[in-house]
Amino acid sequence: MDNNEQLDYMNNNSTKIFIGKELQGKIISINNEGLYIALPGYKSDGFIPKNEIFTEKSKDFRDMYALGDTIEAKVLNINNSEGYVLLSNIEIVKEKSLGEVKEKYNNGEPLEVYVQEAIKGGLISRYKEVPVFIPASHVEIYRVNDLDKYVGQNFQIKIIEFKEERHKTKLVGSRRELLQEQKNIEEQAALERLNPGDVVTGKVKNILDYGAFVDLDGIEGLIHISELSWGKAKIKNMFKTNDEVTVKVIDVDKENKKVSLSIKALSEDPWLNIEEKYPVGNITMGKIVRFTDFGAFVELEPGVDALMHISKISNKKINHPSEVLNIGEVIKANIVEVDSEKKRISLSMKDL
Repeated sequence: MDNNEQLDYMNNNSTKIFIGKELQGKIISINNEGLYIALPGYKSDGFIPKNEIFTEKSKDFRDMYALGDTIEAKVLNINNSEGYVLLSNIEIVKEKSLGEVKEKYNNGEPLEVYVQEAIKGGLISRYKEVPVFIPASHVEIYRVNDLDKYVGQNFQIKIIEFKEERHKTKLVGSRRELLQEQKNIEEQAALERLNPGDVVTGKVKNILDYGAFVDLDGIEGLIHISELSWGKAKIKNMFKTNDEVTVKVIDVDKENKKVSLSIKALSEDPWLNIEEKYPVGNITMGKIVRFTDFGAFVELEPGVDALMHISKISNKKINHPSEVLNIGEVIKANIVEVDSEKKRISLSMKDL
């Protein structure tokens, strides 16, 4: 149809219809191919093909609309091959959705999107009929390697870039920003709740060479390796990720959002009243735990090691403790000296 024919066609109708016009009409017929719409004041009815009907995910348009319903649409063609005015409901939804997204962006408000697919570098999501790109670095607070697991999910994001160009609008969203905002709120609440001396329970989230991080329902606290036990302890032998542990809060740094935890603080320092537990001149038993050139260290109890100088090991001259002792061996020895301030105990196996 040329321009003159189009003008003649329009003049024969009381309602002026043109490509791009937005209108409303009632549904008069529904079949597998789409919706037929009555256009008041116009000779022809309108037709919305099924691929131009907005539907919520996993829904059939025939389940969303009924005869007599009013629907909005935009004119794509005033006279298709079957004599109907070709309409699009999706174009209307796109424009309205884009307006809603712009308003959310200007107000700094979140919006809910549906993740349609994972691509290299991020996720393609949709807010109704508007596509929004979410970079991989903005999906979580932490690094994400598997983006496919998010496909099909609905979650809230914040629009961080809204760029209107000549033929399209570029939209970039961030889930990470919302998660970080929530994390900050939870951290602050936890910092206000926790105090030094509190005994709390949490889950082990990460184990490193220098300590373990424990989730305390809103903030993570660190158990430094020096706070694991009064004795020698190998951190990876004590617990594993997701283990539940009971700890004592020993410091809360609100300014830097750091919480220091301790397991050993749950029990009494074994060096308290050490002179009463190990009086000089008495015989005690302990386990050989390590050697040096100048003697052997004996564990009397967890956190209390005593030194037996090489000259106090045997009545015979020896060059190294391993000549007469073995690691793990349990021995009897005489308590020679106890110094509670320096945390030293000296033993002797001579003259037993």
